[in-house]
Amino acid sequence: MSSLPITTKHRINRIPKLPHVWEGDIFPIGDMLQNIEPDLRDNGHCIVWVDGSEGFVRAMEVVRSNTGPDAMVRSLLKAIEKPQSPAEPARPHKVVVRDRELQFFLRGALQGLDIEVDYQGELPLLDELWRNLQAVQPSMAGNIPPKMLKDLEQKAIAFIWQQAPWEILAEYNLLEIQINAYNVESLYACVMGMMGEEFGVIFYRSLESMKKFRLMAGEIDDEMMEEGDIERAFLQQDCWFVNFSVDDEFDEEELDDEEFDDEDTLFLKMIVSKMKKNLPVDVVFGSIHPYEGIRPIVDTEELDPLYLAIEALGKFIKKNKVSLEKDPTQAIRHKYSVKLPWNNNKPHQVTVKTMPEVTAELEALEGDLDHDFDEYEDHPQISSDLFPYDCLITFASFSENIIKSIEKKSSVWVDTQGIVFGKNKEKIPAVVVQTTRPKGKLIVEQLINEEGIEHLFFTVGEDLFDGETFDLPIITTRAGVNHVIAEIVKEDSRFSDAVKKWSKEIKNWQGKCGFAIAMGVTGVNKGKPREQHILAFFVTDFVSKEEAGLEKLVLNSIM
Repeated sequence: MSSLPITTKHRINRIPKLPHVWEGDIFPIGDMLQNIEPDLRDNGHCIVWVDGSEGFVRAMEVVRSNTGPDAMVRSLLKAIEKPQSPAEPARPHKVVVRDRELQFFLRGALQGLDIEVDYQGELPLLDELWRNLQAVQPSMAGNIPPKMLKDLEQKAIAFIWQQAPWEILAEYNLLEIQINAYNVESLYACVMGMMGEEFGVIFYRSLESMKKFRLMAGEIDDEMMEEGDIERAFLQQDCWFVNFSVDDEFDEEELDDEEFDDEDTLFLKMIVSKMKKNLPVDVVFGSIHPYEGIRPIVDTEELDPLYLAIEALGKFIKKNKVSLEKDPTQAIRHKYSVKLPWNNNKPHQVTVKTMPEVTAELEALEGDLDHDFDEYEDHPQISSDLFPYDCLITFASFSENIIKSIEKKSSVWVDTQGIVFGKNKEKIPAVVVQTTRPKGKLIVEQLINEEGIEHLFFTVGEDLFDGETFDLPIITTRAGVNHVIAEIVKEDSRFSDAVKKWSKEIKNWQGKCGFAIAMGVTGVNKGKPREQHILAFFVTDFVSKEEAGLEKLVLNSIM
């Protein structure tokens, strides 16, 4: 059993001690939070510490059911040092619980704090408090008839989930939704889900709160940030949100255990990803405000503007999907007629438009984040998180005409320094990495921030855990960062053969080659990117692994 640090004991012991008895227990949440986080309906518990002498709730904290008794200690320390208002910091004379194992655990954990720990089979004060909380909660959600909430869920699934705006928009591609009704002038929507982890839309109630949050989040140093910093930045948002979570019957990790080659596995994962859209999905609606914190939607007044925003946004995405895929920063504006299903009022006119200037501002804000590489001057810096796991690598060649054509597009980054086309040099060999547009844009921005690509090489990686070896295509930027593009199982000779064939073509170019980022990995051109899919083209040098100084990598040390 861990014991409290001596400094913590000293700090707690300096807090005044009162002749009070506190009761503590943990209760299953059940349906109390059914509109805020589906995973907690069956697996959530609530820790409560109450001062039986004063009748104050000193601490209340939601945890998952598999949380150990350590959480009771953390919650108790919070009740002592930072209790809920109107209680003041204080130590109790005694704490009482009704679980024998918890009693013995607390006795050991609280040694040195001069707090008695007792057992009592019944805790009537806590039970009464919990019954009252359960009685209050339904009345909170009771302001929203179930039929209205169901209508909103169905609208969100049909107009947001099925449209999947996160496949074409990055988090900084902001859209303004002008409602001018229900005390809401405009909402500012941005998507979540670009990285394939959490899907949803945030509807900011003010542009200022969104900018403030992005600025605070960007200023948090990854090495120095604490949990309080992240929470403080998160709670500065003023927004409504809708999140989607899939009842996933497919385990993508199991695909990795099957005997498929990399290309087959990626294809199967893409199929599973598409099938998820037709799986049962939980929809969560909520609100965040600096004064209220995070809470569920509790009133019909919130449903009205949210419904209008969701339907208008879905119509906008559907109508402009092709244009947004090509360039989400272009100026687009459309007005839609949206009628609320729960009243007989006339339809509302809702305008949705892109915000190119604000998007550019947010994009620049992300690009300005400093990356200090000085610390690694004597050791190669290796990164494996720039390129997504589901990107595809193809070997191609680019003619002078194609390069001139993509150079004319303002949205495509092209660096052709050092190449001259001529006899036996009609096409320059290139490696093309294909991914989605949002992820591709992030990759391009990062490479530009790192001053372009110094060279490209192929080396070998070994996983010490299972003994597997891999071919590793790697690019080194001028900032000195080695980015692993993918891990190709060594047993698959097709990749090695393709590399050998491609590298022979580079001889005519004296080691020069191209490196392109393309979108379209989830579309019909998966594995066959065309000119219109190119997001960036870099010219670089193709070098050996010996010249790069990375002849072999141990994957466990970098992944």
